Amino acid sequence: MYVEFEVEEWVGIPPAKVYAGEDLDSIVLDILRDRLEGIYDPGLGVIIAVVDARIVGDGVILPISGDPNIYFPVRYKVLSFEPLVQEVVKGVVRDVREQGLYVDLGPVDGFVFRGQILDESLEMLPDRRGFRSTETGKVVEIGDVVRARITQVSKPTTSNIRALRIGMTMRQPYLGKEEWFKR
Repeated sequence: MYVEFEVEEWVGIPPAKVYAGEDLDSIVLDILRDRLEGIYDPGLGVIIAVVDARIVGDGVILPISGDPNIYFPVRYKVLSFEPLVQEVVKGVVRDVREQGLYVDLGPVDGFVFRGQILDESLEMLPDRRGFRSTETGKVVEIGDVVRARITQVSKPTTSNIRALRIGMTMRQPYLGKEEWFKR
C-alpha cells in the first residue's frame, strides 16, 4: 500500500550553506532526499520519495564536539510503500527461475513460488523463460502483467530494501494474468 507520512525531526545543515544565502527549505529537501529515498524504515516502509520539506523553527548548534552543523526542526512528507499481508498487488514478471517468479511491484520485488502460480501442474519453458500449465496450457513468462496476493512479508532489520522479502500467491480466483479469468 502506498502511504504519505508527515514527519518532524531535526536536520543538520552545514554552516557554509546556511550563511550562503541559499533557500534553506530546498537545502533541507536535498539533504533528506539523499539520506532517505530508497531505504527501508521500520515505521514508514520503503521510502520512495521525500515530497516536501520546510523548516518550522530556529536553528541551534549542538554542543557535540566535531559537529559543525546547524540543526533546524523540519517538517516533511514522504511517499512510501508498505506491503501488507492479504493485499492484492499488480506487477510485471521480471524473472523466472525453476523455483518460481520474481514480480516487479515498483519499488520492490515479490516472489511467487512455483506451487503458488496455479492450481495445476506446471512445466518450465526455458526457451521462453516462463511456465506452462500441463492441463489448460496457461502460460506466464517474463513481461507478463499479473495480479497476486501478498501472503508473507519479512521485514529487514537494516535500512537495505534488498533484505525485504515478499511472498505471494496467484492460486486464488481473479489472480494471475487477466486473460486467465476473463470470459
